[in-house]
Amino acid sequence: MAGFCVLEIWPRPTTYRRTLQSSLAPIPTSSRLYDGAVLPPEISPYESYADWLRSIEGYAGQLRFVRTLPAKPPRQSLYRGEFAGILETLNLFPYEHQVEAFADIQFGRNLVAATATASGKSLIFQVPVLKAALEGQSAILLYPTKALAHDQLARLRQMAVKLELESTIFPYDGDTPDKQRRLAREKGRVILTNPDMLHFGLLPLHTEWAEFLGKLKYLVIDELHAYRGVFGTHVALILRRLLRIARHYGASPQIIAASATIANPAEHGENLTGERFAQVSAALARAEREFAVWVPKTLDKKGQVRRSANLEAALLARHAAEAGLRALVFANSRRTAELVARYAGIPEVRPYRAGYTATERRRLEASLKAGETKVLVSTSALELGVDIGELDMVVLLGYPGSLSAFWQRAGRAGRGNRRALVVWIPREDPLDEYYLERPELLLGGSPESAVADPDNPVLYPLHLHCAARELPIAPTEAIYHPLLATGLVQKGERLYSPKRSPHRELTLRGMGNTFTLKDAQGRVLGTLGERQAYWEAHPGAVYLHMGENYLVRNLDPAQREIVLLPGLEDYYTQPRAETDVEVLGGEELLPGVWVGPVILRERVTGYVKKRFVTETVLEEVMLTMPELSFQTEAVWFHPLAETAVHPSPLPSVPDRITGRWPDEAGMSEALVPSAIHALEHTMIGLLPLFVLAERSDVGGVSYPFYPRPLASGAGPTVFIYDGYPGGVGYARAAARQFPAWIKATRDLLERCPCEGGCPRCVLSPKCGNGNQYLDKAAALWLTEALTPRYNRPKKPN
Repeated sequence: MAGFCVLEIWPRPTTYRRTLQSSLAPIPTSSRLYDGAVLPPEISPYESYADWLRSIEGYAGQLRFVRTLPAKPPRQSLYRGEFAGILETLNLFPYEHQVEAFADIQFGRNLVAATATASGKSLIFQVPVLKAALEGQSAILLYPTKALAHDQLARLRQMAVKLELESTIFPYDGDTPDKQRRLAREKGRVILTNPDMLHFGLLPLHTEWAEFLGKLKYLVIDELHAYRGVFGTHVALILRRLLRIARHYGASPQIIAASATIANPAEHGENLTGERFAQVSAALARAEREFAVWVPKTLDKKGQVRRSANLEAALLARHAAEAGLRALVFANSRRTAELVARYAGIPEVRPYRAGYTATERRRLEASLKAGETKVLVSTSALELGVDIGELDMVVLLGYPGSLSAFWQRAGRAGRGNRRALVVWIPREDPLDEYYLERPELLLGGSPESAVADPDNPVLYPLHLHCAARELPIAPTEAIYHPLLATGLVQKGERLYSPKRSPHRELTLRGMGNTFTLKDAQGRVLGTLGERQAYWEAHPGAVYLHMGENYLVRNLDPAQREIVLLPGLEDYYTQPRAETDVEVLGGEELLPGVWVGPVILRERVTGYVKKRFVTETVLEEVMLTMPELSFQTEAVWFHPLAETAVHPSPLPSVPDRITGRWPDEAGMSEALVPSAIHALEHTMIGLLPLFVLAERSDVGGVSYPFYPRPLASGAGPTVFIYDGYPGGVGYARAAARQFPAWIKATRDLLERCPCEGGCPRCVLSPKCGNGNQYLDKAAALWLTEALTPRYNRPKKPN
């Protein structure tokens, strides 16, 4: 069974092995399907994509690293199991890893299939679901977004036509009309939905779904890797509630999950559902791909100043569109997606992101698929498997925070048998700089583990009230944790919720209540979460939408509305903020490294206007905004606990770096604030190396003198915290990786060629005080003191 591997989570019976072996006879001709990958005809005069990139007008040596990644097409196999009849009717011939998965499902095991994009994961659950529907049983297919569910709905109904089942398959989401919802309950055997609709539209009304839930054969969780962090924590608790209700009606659904490549797919499946999983994995790539690192053009002789990465991405997008290539440019934020599309300056390049209306997003998807739009500049909204046709090229603007996300995005190119191009443009960011120095790690590094915390002390009690409202809870049930349960009322042998509508108290995505964006005529343009609203759409902010400028006229917290006016500004805005951390308790995971619950208080205090393209600062404006406050989890340490501090600065400059440098006597008291501030920034930038978190998922604050007593001791303190209520495990996971984390910080600060600090090492785009008071040299000195403290060689036994 060359070409794929299988991780067995528990022993499989002998009969299973015999069945599997008899089902895996290879079809020898299938491996020839992908021979002779060629370039798209639009650039066929060139021998490679790299040659085409070098031919672009104004090319100045930006190609730093180029590799050709060979195709690894799946191999087909004969299959004689219980799903063979469905496959024969549909005229489908499964691949080896699909046959392996069918065998697991046939033997009643929960399964997670973790394979590359375009490797046929959907067929693994589509075939069993259709068979169950034929037999009068039901299935729920869960997708992270409505767009992906609707895309998969069309495919599944097309397959169901030959089985005369298309009338039993329904979408069930916020866009579904009331009549269709009623038909789904009464006639549906398969529904495609999302976590939001399970929480708000199905579980509170489960008595209306009693017949459907009583026949529930399969629960399908597509894009399992997407359910991480705070969203994953919500989904874990929703899934436990769904399984509880299904069992109440007599069903015991089998779970089939599909995931991109992460380090812990089976473990993550268990963490989300509480159930054990078998796992099938396959390292596949249908088409040959060229992978290139494109470093923004240098603007000085020393090579320390680079052109804006946003502008480089815009230039590549424009050249791709003009060459007739179909491409995606992935950006890491909504604002960046809008800016890049704007900088490209041609109608064939359009922005795409969450926050647009469903109609706008589907129009853009159809336009790209039809070839009317050549390039979409997207956030992670198109990282998942929405069908937008075959793409020639993917550009990743900045490292997305994980290898898993990196290759999920890269995998959107090369789905046919034509060679494709993947270009990574490093941004001015510590993590990007780390991989720019080690590009081979992008190709051969191990994927990260997904994190979700169903025992989250803030979110768990809220979901427990929902569960009790759905069905009173017995204290013996697995879903009940008495130490985390608050506010339930016991009557007899059951626990009840006194809340009338606990489901409405929860926001599954983001923080707080959602704000509606409207133009001056009252037309709805999109939505924003509460935290995003305060940061991106405060009064005076320039808000970018569909490539157009809008000026925020008003933000109304009571009505949850933001009014936008058409704008002609030639600048954009960035917020300034203040953050305070109050420690509630803690434990020492490593010597001097503490983790514990904290109260986070955050308030936007102003904003800066920056010129488009040049990003020149024009003005800083003060604001008074509401404070956001919530409990979360943080990791903290005292970087000078074993290091001398003396009161006067000693300007001694080493050869390798310019700047004020502490001498052997210790750290100057005057340097402490800027040293720990710079250290905090660099550590946050590198955190996604060790934890599957995006930079926006975490934050930090450093105190030269922490104003409250701490069990960990006194002195300068650095806090790095989860940016979500209750915390989702990022801080604790980071603490366990502290020795490697501080060493990577030291290495980056030492190797970065800048003199006094730059966005590649200590400057942060999320800094609440505009990157003031930062000292790279002093931060490096601190890491050189800390690294041996946590990376001492082990003593021999």
